[in-house]
This record gives sequence, C-alpha cells and structure tokens, in this order.
Amino acid sequence: MPNYSETDRVFALGGVFQAASLARDIARTGGCDAAAFAASRESLFNFEPESVEDVFGSAHGVAVGVRTLLQQLEHLQQRDLEISRYVVSLLHLADRLMKSDTRMQSLHNDLTALARRREHFDLGDGVQHEQLSTIYQERISTLGPRIMIRGEPLQLQNPDNAARIRTALLCGIRAAVLWRQAGGSKLGLLLRRRSIAATARDLVDKTAS
Repeated sequence: MPNYSETDRVFALGGVFQAASLARDIARTGGCDAAAFAASRESLFNFEPESVEDVFGSAHGVAVGVRTLLQQLEHLQQRDLEISRYVVSLLHLADRLMKSDTRMQSLHNDLTALARRREHFDLGDGVQHEQLSTIYQERISTLGPRIMIRGEPLQLQNPDNAARIRTALLCGIRAAVLWRQAGGSKLGLLLRRRSIAATARDLVDKTAS
C-alpha cells in the first residue's frame, strides 16, 4: 500500500480512536457499537489489505472512529479526556512494538495461527475474544506501562467484558501501527490538526450519506 494520503492516515487514526471508544463504552456499560467492534476485530485478520480503508472492510467499518476523532479535534473544550488518554497510550505502545521485529513477528504469528483455527473450527465470539485477550496480554501488556481502563467495577469484573476490552485495545494497536506505516506522526498530528479535521469531516459526511 504505497503512496499514502491524508485520507489513509485519517482512516488509520480513526481505527485507533474507534478502539479507544469501544474500550471505554464496554468498561462503562458492558455494551458498545456491535458493527464497529466487529469491523475492528476483523481488521486483526486482514493480513493483505488492498488499501488502508480495506483494513476495516470499508469506510463504514471505521465510521465510529472517524466521528470520534472529529469530535475530539473540533470540540477541544468538550473532548473526552479518557479517550484521549487511551489513544496516547495505544500510540506509545505501538511505537514500542514497532521497535522490535521479533515482537512484531510473534504478534503476527499469533494472529495468523488464530486465523487458521477460525478457518477450521467454528469458534464462538467468546472464545475468539478470550484468545485475542491472551495475545494482547502476552504481546502488548509486556511492552510497558499497562493501559489503565476506567469504568464501572461491575462491568470491569466481568470476564467477557475484560476480554472484549483487551480485544478492542489490540485492534487499537493494529490501527496505530497502520497509522505509523502510513506516515502518521505525533508531531504531524499537532501541526496538521486542521487538515486532519477537514479530511475527517469529509469522510463523516460521505459515510452519513
């Protein structure tokens, strides 16, 4: 996927914001946007996408994330600081991951092995989330400070919710790596805020029509 555009980077960054939003919602209520969660989860198994947009199946697959990104950029005084904190942590962990070819390969091996199991066995959502949660704990949680998720204790103590939260965070790592590969940078995010917001606005308008 050469010659990345601003639109590509917004799609990828939207994937990070979508993951953060999903994790927040599950932690607070035990629920989240089911279609967005499914699109983010499937992005983990799209190993040879034709484009950045294709990683999420379509523009609609990451629409929740792009809308969240736009809201965070356009309404600074009303932005969700919890989502911002999760996004910063995901970008940081992705940077650490990308510094180690061995860790990147191990993560890829884990996901391809799970993809093969999905092809041969009818794995339910709960089983997949549990296995993705284990992959996150083994490959991402060991990289540095863990992302501390805040929410309702009753929801956080639910094993299925915990697994889905880690699955969402793993999706965020995948999107953050994609954003970096597409030329995204933290400095660029600060300096090109208006351009990024304008591109996100165009994408939100298109997916809404």
